[in-house]
Order: sequence, then structure tokens, then C-alpha cells
Amino acid sequence: MTGSEMGKKLRLFLILLAWSGAIGGMIDGLITLYAAWEIAKDANIGIGVTVETHISMHLPILYFLKEVGYALAPNALIDWIFALPALLYFPFRVLVNLLFGWIMLTWANRLEVAEGDLAA
Repeated sequence: MTGSEMGKKLRLFLILLAWSGAIGGMIDGLITLYAAWEIAKDANIGIGVTVETHISMHLPILYFLKEVGYALAPNALIDWIFALPALLYFPFRVLVNLLFGWIMLTWANRLEVAEGDLAA
């Protein structure tokens, strides 16, 4: 495999990472809006509703992610994340995904420019 072919594959990989971050950010944004809507609609849910409570009550299909987290990271870290307020955690994830995507696209663009410089 030539350097140019490998560069193209790396560039595609970086673009796919950026898009996965963008899609993840959109999903986290929707979860944030849903949490805000549930809080506004139900007086029994306080603004400090945790990630654990929000997911277990309103998005139980996603609750398996806690077990995945336990398999990938220290249990104390996962417990800490699930104890955070949902209205802080999910918007933070949106920002992180945006930053991650921007960095991946910047790297992909630099790689393309570097290949163009080599070809000239």
C-alpha cells in the first residue's frame, strides 16, 4: 500500500469519526431537550434529575449503556457519571462531540493538504 493510499484511508477514517461525533452530538442534544421537556412537564421531576434517573425512567432502552460502561471503565467513574445532573451532562457531551468533530475534520483537511503538497 502506497503512502497516498494510506493517507486517503486515514482521511476517510477521520471524516467518519467526525460524522459519528456529529451524530452522537445530535442525539445528546435531543436527549437534553427531552430531559428539559420532562422537567417542565412534571413538577415531581426536579431540575437536578440525574442521568441515572432520566435514562431509567424515560429512556430505558438506553440503560444497557451503564453495563457497557462498567465493562469499559472503573465502576466508580460510571457511578459518578450516572449521578451527574442530566441537564449538565448531556449539553457537555454535545460540546465535546462538536470539538471532537472539528478536530477530526481539521486533521483530515491537513492530511489532504499534505498529500497535495507531496504531489506537486
